[in-house]
Amino acid sequence: MPMQRDLSPFVIAELEARESWKRRDYSSGYEQAGRAAELARDAGDELRWWKMVLLQAECLLDQGSVQNCRELAVELAAHPVSASSPDLGARAAVLLAVSLQGLGCLPEAVEAASHAARLVAGDFENVYLHIQAQQALIAALAESGRLEEAWRECLELESLLTDHVDEDTAGKAYWVIGNVAFLSHRVSEGGHYHDLAAGKLSPSQDVDLWARFNRGSAEMRLQAKLTDAGTLRCIERAELATEVVGGSERDILEMSLVRAHWYYLTGDMERAISLLTPLRSKFPILATQTGAEATFILGKALMAQGHETESQQMLDEAATLFDTAAAPERSATVRGFIASAEPSGRRQQQFLQGG
Repeated sequence: MPMQRDLSPFVIAELEARESWKRRDYSSGYEQAGRAAELARDAGDELRWWKMVLLQAECLLDQGSVQNCRELAVELAAHPVSASSPDLGARAAVLLAVSLQGLGCLPEAVEAASHAARLVAGDFENVYLHIQAQQALIAALAESGRLEEAWRECLELESLLTDHVDEDTAGKAYWVIGNVAFLSHRVSEGGHYHDLAAGKLSPSQDVDLWARFNRGSAEMRLQAKLTDAGTLRCIERAELATEVVGGSERDILEMSLVRAHWYYLTGDMERAISLLTPLRSKFPILATQTGAEATFILGKALMAQGHETESQQMLDEAATLFDTAAAPERSATVRGFIASAEPSGRRQQQFLQGG
């Protein structure tokens, strides 16, 4: 049988890799999983090799190396091991979907997540994988602007959240459902589901998750133009938790964008511009649609300050980036904003010219 002769080196390497991943030492986890994968391949054990390469891909994703993660996920999804059982195929497809979404390849992300969900739908033993697949599908649909489809998938996700599902998993799912509610202008439902999520998630259990939840909740509330004390609490909790956990560069950049959006909506244009301008040199680290959102807010802030030429350049760039990210509704929103702003600009110019 494979690996029976010399199992201990593989087991040690695997345990070290998983322990590093739990400690969020993703560089070490990636290297250790790579060593374990080599040992498995040398012994002819393709299943163990596949699982270690999957762990490598997860480490890459968690440290923000999204393109490299996608490359490994493509390899895993196409491998015969993925076709050997529905749960393995779904795990590869979920990882592929999340990495594609992170790169702004939204139609492909929807396809991969849909495939994952179909593989495990109706299988109680794989309910957690089905939940993950639903979450990846909903996120990709929502970022594509396909909000009614995303909401239907949210109702499917909620039906999976029985008493058998642990609080951490349920909290993440309610978070996703709340996000879509906010995005589809179901603001009271968004608050309800985020309250459910906050009740399930615990900062004492996972500070990193608490940071991401509060940042995500703040993003949704800002999208709904809620500039109340609840939104500010979310931002401050996220900033504190990100500082405590030592977030990745991508986490810190996304946190800056949230704070800049808050400044924009509360009328502090100078602070918004000062945060967003240096962010532009870091766009390769961010998903395309995230860069597009940052550029859109920067363009609006510059316009509010009277910098019309720079503003127009940023707004045009934002629309193009949303097109690149296959987010036509967001692109249309930008172009609608440009169109609504142009007449007043022309009227002002005509007035100054005596027209």
